[in-house]
Amino acid sequence: MTSLSKPSGSFLAAFVRPRTPHRQPADLNAVFPVTRRLRFGDDLEPGFVEYHVERSLPFVRLALLLAIVLYSLFGILDLYIVPSAAKWIWLIRYAFFCPVALVVLRLTFTRWFKAVMQPVLTGMAIWTGLGIVAMIAIAPPTVGFRYYAGLLLVIPWAYTMLQLRFAYATQACLVMIIGYELVAVWVKHTPTQVLVSNNFFFLSSVIIGMVAGYTIERGYRTHFLQHRLIEAQRAELALHNEQLDSALQKSLDGLRHQAAELKASRARVVAAADSERRRIERNLHDGAQQHLTALAIKLSMASDLGEEDPALGRELLEEARCQANDAVRELRDLAHGIYPPLLAENGLQTALSTVAGWSPLPATVDVARLRRYPADVEATVYFCCLEAIQNACKHAGQPATLALRVREDAGTLTFQVTDDGKGFDAGTCGLGAGFLNMADRLGALGGSLRVESAPRQGTTVSGTIPVGALH
Repeated sequence: MTSLSKPSGSFLAAFVRPRTPHRQPADLNAVFPVTRRLRFGDDLEPGFVEYHVERSLPFVRLALLLAIVLYSLFGILDLYIVPSAAKWIWLIRYAFFCPVALVVLRLTFTRWFKAVMQPVLTGMAIWTGLGIVAMIAIAPPTVGFRYYAGLLLVIPWAYTMLQLRFAYATQACLVMIIGYELVAVWVKHTPTQVLVSNNFFFLSSVIIGMVAGYTIERGYRTHFLQHRLIEAQRAELALHNEQLDSALQKSLDGLRHQAAELKASRARVVAAADSERRRIERNLHDGAQQHLTALAIKLSMASDLGEEDPALGRELLEEARCQANDAVRELRDLAHGIYPPLLAENGLQTALSTVAGWSPLPATVDVARLRRYPADVEATVYFCCLEAIQNACKHAGQPATLALRVREDAGTLTFQVTDDGKGFDAGTCGLGAGFLNMADRLGALGGSLRVESAPRQGTTVSGTIPVGALH
C-alpha cells in the first residue's frame, strides 16, 4: 500500500501531576500532611536528612564556636561569684568542655561526621548542660543556685543554634533537667521555693525552645519539599522540552520533505505542460493541418478543372468533403483531450459514465448525483479516473472487470477505480509517471492519491479533493 512516544521514580510518581491549564502547585500540607509530626515516609526521610545536614553545618560550626567563647568568658564571673571553687569550675570549663567542643568542631569538617551529626551534637548539648549542672553541684549552696541560669541559655541554644532536630533537642534537654533535678534535690537540698522558681523558668525556656525548634525543623522540611518539587518540575520541563524539540525536528523534516516533493511536482508540471504543448503542436501539424492543406489544394484543383471536366471536379469536391470531415474529427478529438465538451456541458456524472462505456473491460459505474464543481476540480477527477481506467485496461488482463465509484462526503470529493486483475507489488515496483501526474493534479488542489495493489489481488486507485469550502 502506497500513499502519495519521563524520568520515573517514587518522587516523580508522588509529586508530578498531569498538566492541566492554569493549575497551581498543590498546597504542601495537602501534598504531605505528615509534615506536622516532623517525619517523612521512608522514601523521603533519608533525602531530607542529607538535605538538612548540608544546609545546617555552617550554623552548627558557628554554634560550637559561640559556645566555646561564652563558656570560656563566663570563667571571669567564677572569680567574682565563687572564688573559693573557681579552680574546680575552671577545670570543667577549660579541661573538659572546651577541648571536647573543639574536637567536635574539628570533626564537622570530616566526611564521616555527616552520618552521625545528630547523635554527636545531642551528646555535645548534654555535655554542655551537664557541665552547668556540675558547676551547680560544686559551688557553695548560697551561690550555686545562681548557676541554673546557664541552663536557661543552653536549652534554647540546643533547640536553635546547634541545629538539632526537634526530637534530638528534646531528648538532650530532658537529660539536662533530670540531671539538674537530681543535683538540686539530692546533692544541694535546694529549698522548695527556689526549686519551684527555677523549674518554672526551666519549663518556660523549654517551651520557648520547643516552639522555636519545631518551627525551624518544619521550615527545613517545607523547604525540602519545595526544593524536591522544583527539581521534579525541572525534570518534567526538560522532558517536555526534549519532546517538543523532537516534535519540532520531525515537523521540520516533514516540511523539508514536502518542500522537496513540491519542487519536484512543480518541475513535473512544467515538463508535462511543455510535453502537452508539443503534443498539441505535433497533432495540429500532422493531423488537422495536413487535412486542411490537402483540402485547400483539392478545392483549388476542383475550381480549375470544374468547367473542363465536371465529373473530375465532383470527385475532387467529394474528396475535399471527406478531408474536411477528417479535419473536423481531428480537431474534435484534440479538443476532447484538452477539456472534454461533455464534461463542460453535463458534469462528472455523465462524462465519467461515458468514459467507462468506452472501456474494453466490463465496467460498473456508481456515481451518485453530484453537484457541479469548479472546472479545475471536475477536470482533475475526470482525467484521474480516465488515467486509472486506461492503466487497468493495459495491465489488468483480459478477464478483469472494472468498478468506478464517485462520492462527496463531509466536504470531500472521493473517487475510486478498482479492478480485479493481475495487480502488482506497489512497494517493489514503485509508481509510474501516470500515477505521479495524478498525484500532482490532486496535490495542486489540496487532495491526495492512494494506490493499493498486490499480485493477483487487483488494484484500487482512489483520490480525494476537499470541496467543503466550494459551496
